[in-house]
Amino acid sequence: MAATKKNQGSKLGVMLGANISERRKKLGWTQAELAERIGVDTETVSRFERGSNLPSIQRLEKLADALNIPLYRLVAASSPRADDQSHILNEWISELTPKDREFAMNTLKQLCVHLSATAKRAPKV
Repeated sequence: MAATKKNQGSKLGVMLGANISERRKKLGWTQAELAERIGVDTETVSRFERGSNLPSIQRLEKLADALNIPLYRLVAASSPRADDQSHILNEWISELTPKDREFAMNTLKQLCVHLSATAKRAPKV
């Protein structure tokens, strides 16, 4: 049980780190520039991005502010929970026209049906 929790924690850290890195790069910043904006050293940002260290709640707030995104987006995009991920999907489709939204929903439904059927056929490890 402890190993499972540790793996989930490290997966969350890696996903969160990837989101931080992706947003930082999208803004055209170096790790040093982000570090300066949130008041830490460059190695701390590197650890966050690698997922080897998880930021505190206060540091997450500073990261979200510095990266100019809502905190929930930074965290929800990192979460393996379906209900958290649904917020991201909602954000994506809300910007579409009704016709495009219908197309996206139908496509996603077909993909989910396919993946669910494939998972049922896969050998259990």
